[in-house]
Amino acid sequence: MLKTVIESTEGLDEALIPLYAEADGRFILQIEGVDAHPQVANLKSAFERQKADNVTLKAERDTLKSKAGDYPDDFDAEKWAKLKDGKPDEAALVALRQTLEAERDTAIAERDAAKEAARRNALDRDLTDALTQAGVTNAAFAKAARTMLSDGVKIGDDGQPFVDTDMGPVSLSDHVKRWTAGEGKDFVTAPKGGGGKGGDGGGPKPLSEMGDAERLELAKAGKLKTQKE
Repeated sequence: MLKTVIESTEGLDEALIPLYAEADGRFILQIEGVDAHPQVANLKSAFERQKADNVTLKAERDTLKSKAGDYPDDFDAEKWAKLKDGKPDEAALVALRQTLEAERDTAIAERDAAKEAARRNALDRDLTDALTQAGVTNAAFAKAARTMLSDGVKIGDDGQPFVDTDMGPVSLSDHVKRWTAGEGKDFVTAPKGGGGKGGDGGGPKPLSEMGDAERLELAKAGKLKTQKE
């Protein structure tokens, strides 16, 4: 029986070699009227039907693609049906509310953390600078003053420190100036001048000879201004 496709004509009867034509490195049997062969005819018919089906499927696919292009990528048929029927999606509403509440809580926490960081910076730097500029240069007095004043320091929406007073909010530096001019005046280190007086014998120890702790006790007792230098 002759083969329709062979790899080589080697060993083939010389009388049969002319019946084969070389194509793509192989040899194909040249058969006249092959389309009329029953098996070939069936295959050809099936092939033609498949081609026709492919054309139909391609047309249907293109139609569906054109329709699908009118919908967003995240289109949900179930949600669409509920909306069309006028029924709210309760689960979706609950999930949305929870998401919005979580975002709100996160924003509030971040805002409060930023304000607290700014307040600590104001206490560490701005309050210390304001006390120094107001004349509170003694280290022990400055530490005590920071403790007394720090609780009232707040941070405004502009990021600047302020203190609420009976007269309304004032800047931290102005509040320190008012405090050192009144209630905290004993914390201010008086400028040193020449011509100091001599000792008073067995009287109280001069302020210049006192340590920081002794000066602080006098300040708390309100006697610092009456003490001799």
